[in-house]
Amino acid sequence: MATITHGTAHVFGIEGTVTDATVQSMNLTSDHQLKTNTLDEIGREIERRRDDETQTGSITLRIQTGYALPTVGSVISYNSTNYEVDTVDRAETNGDYVAITLAIKTSEYVTLTTP
Repeated sequence: MATITHGTAHVFGIEGTVTDATVQSMNLTSDHQLKTNTLDEIGREIERRRDDETQTGSITLRIQTGYALPTVGSVISYNSTNYEVDTVDRAETNGDYVAITLAIKTSEYVTLTTP
């Protein structure tokens, strides 16, 4: 059955994919690594500077046969963006699928390339 939309259309579910894994969740926070401000003579903020946008977050995967578990420091691609893997958390539970949670990071001035 085709999807029927009434009203405003919103993005539903997960946007990207990972080869040989099913994405269960994706969480991403954007921030600037360089933050500074200028105060005038009486202490009022009159200028702000933000630079080096960095995104950190996590992605949780249910792995499929053939999935190559990334190592810390390796690069993965998700939704057309490359991320460096900071940590790898593997959870196995009796009666459930293996879940991998990767802490990921990308920075504006760091060029990451996938192998």
